[in-house]
Amino acid sequence: FSNLIVNSCNCQTTAQVLVSNGLFPTAPTKPRMAVSILLLDFYHALFERSCNAVNALASALTSFYLN
Repeated sequence: FSNLIVNSCNCQTTAQVLVSNGLFPTAPTKPRMAVSILLLDFYHALFERSCNAVNALASALTSFYLN
């Protein structure tokens, strides 16, 4: 985990500021935490290949780093 101070203004919502900085908010209004979009991409790649347990992680890492 890491802490990040995000400054926002009235021209954008907090969620918009987080997404523009590569973070996905955990709540639609007044989020207190956010998840890295890159981590979500990696999880998606891993989930797509989870039926083959032996090679799932290696295949997910390969497709994640090739994108």
